[in-house]
Amino acid sequence: MTNQSFWTQVISAKSATPVVGPAKRQAAANGAAGEYARILTEKIASIEDDLKRMEKEREDIEEIDTLRRDAEERGTFRTQAELPETVKRVMGDGTILVTTTKDGKIVEQYRKKPRLIPVADGAAPKNALPSEKYKWVPKQNPLDLLECI
Repeated sequence: MTNQSFWTQVISAKSATPVVGPAKRQAAANGAAGEYARILTEKIASIEDDLKRMEKEREDIEEIDTLRRDAEERGTFRTQAELPETVKRVMGDGTILVTTTKDGKIVEQYRKKPRLIPVADGAAPKNALPSEKYKWVPKQNPLDLLECI
């Protein structure tokens, strides 16, 4: 019986959780608070860096804007309306309409007809001639938009 009580004492001593004193709890809390404070200071520093960078960009934009206004006043700056602009539109029949404007006026305008391909016409009557069983539909080529430049 003495051996059995000895083993019971050993097991109960090993299974007991160590008592943490208030000093250790305070140190653990300070460690967590210290880690949080470190992360917070890093975030604040990165935000301050971003703010400085954004302020410099804003100043650069303001400087460019004042230079542009000065050039407009002197008449040495061409505005967007003075530059020729080319617009391409694909019409319902597949035609590409190319329009070039300058100062709001049309300078040049032309149409590029699409390539037509034969497609079987399901609406054609059964007794139609072989040439009438097909219809011509436009086939768009994406490179056509690039060629019209």
